Amino acid sequence: MSLNRAVQAYVTVMALAAITLLGYMTTLPQGKEVDWWALGSFGVVGCLLEIGRTANKSTAMAGSLVFVMHLAIGVALGGLYGATTAAAITGITQIYARVTPLKILFNVSERMLSVGFAFCVYFWLGGQHPPLFLEPPVAGIPIPFNDALREIAVFLASASVYFVVNSIAVNAAVAIAARKSILSTWRTNTVWVLGYDMAASLLALAVAYLFVRFDRSEGVGRFGFVAISLPLIAVRHYYGRLNTVQDLYKELDAAYEQLELNVREQLAMMVKAIEARDPYTSGHSRRVCGLSRAIAIDLGLAQAQVEEIENAAILHDVGKIHAEFAPLLQKEGKLTDEEWMVMKTHSVRSAELVSLFSRFRGYVVACVRHHHERWDGRGYPDGIAGESIPLGARIITIADTIDAMTTNRPYRNALSLDIVLAELNKGRGTQFDSDLVELTVNSVTVRRLISDPSSIPETLPHPKIRARAVDAIRGLREAMRIPGGDTMQNASES
Repeated sequence: MSLNRAVQAYVTVMALAAITLLGYMTTLPQGKEVDWWALGSFGVVGCLLEIGRTANKSTAMAGSLVFVMHLAIGVALGGLYGATTAAAITGITQIYARVTPLKILFNVSERMLSVGFAFCVYFWLGGQHPPLFLEPPVAGIPIPFNDALREIAVFLASASVYFVVNSIAVNAAVAIAARKSILSTWRTNTVWVLGYDMAASLLALAVAYLFVRFDRSEGVGRFGFVAISLPLIAVRHYYGRLNTVQDLYKELDAAYEQLELNVREQLAMMVKAIEARDPYTSGHSRRVCGLSRAIAIDLGLAQAQVEEIENAAILHDVGKIHAEFAPLLQKEGKLTDEEWMVMKTHSVRSAELVSLFSRFRGYVVACVRHHHERWDGRGYPDGIAGESIPLGARIITIADTIDAMTTNRPYRNALSLDIVLAELNKGRGTQFDSDLVELTVNSVTVRRLISDPSSIPETLPHPKIRARAVDAIRGLREAMRIPGGDTMQNASES
């Protein structure tokens, strides 16, 4: 049997079953005599709820709170009225939404079956319309608690039947259309909402209670049920729109994260292309980035600022991709004064390239531009001094110097850890920020990275992964009640 024929056959069976059940229900006793106002008020509120249904994007299914109204109609007026009103509400709203005829027939039949069979069970268990505990007390004497509890239990049993029939009917249709297992489809779409649905079904009793009380009123008092329902529907509609906006923000956030990842991968490729010109600086930017990140985290900076410093560190030499730097990077001997003057422009050229990315303008660009400034003001390109130099640039300066000293060069081998730390101490207050040097030389993390550069990842981890790692490190320190610098100093001394 083809897919279309299988679906059509299933819908036909559903429609025949609904008609058969409806015929049986006409033989059952219903509640008090019902007028058109009672059915109409329930119908209007139900239609508004159905129109405000929310979609499930992952399964192409949708849901709403209209089942509360279906159950309320059934418990207040009788199962026959509940089933026919539910079918009418579904048919009207489906036509309004321009749903295909086959889907309309299925949805109308499914609602009639679900509501109808639920209140057949309600009748078989001895339920009445409306339950006594919803009626005003007779002669001021309230219904006994045990009787009320029994009626609530009967209602919950019928509500559970509604959800079982509804979920099986809908998921069977989805499974047949998708050629999947009915059981697996049911587990995916239904199991996680069953608890919510059962809890929400109790709202039907509250709605039925309001209806019964206002329906007993005279004159304009009978408008009370609709008057109370409309503001609730408006709030429901507002939250539905709010959820839609929230979903859009999540999609935009995911797209932004993917865009950021793509940009970082392209920048990493650009940096590797630059470093390929000089085998002695291969991996330099990656190592400077790793060292800068370690120093920034040890300093206790916020995660957002750590990420900005990482970005500046990985891009601090990107300007060397310009053609004028190629022969200088490949030269084995010492640079001439003229060549050195050209090389010193790379920080400005790097900042110019980085500024092409709008999200890097500002702090990241400033850190790239000033990563060769000195604490005493004798650096380049602008000769600024002290705290006028961005903190990120001061961190990158130290990380850049460490990597230069620990890398093999044509004219010398990599320096030992002790010599590197001694050189950093020698530059306190002149080339480097003294406080940063103090933190760096006592940092276990920095010492480990110097001793084993291979521990620095080839690519930067995703920002959310880094955030969790940084939070974990800071949480551990807080639990130990030891500042970051002291912890590292004690560990290094041990």
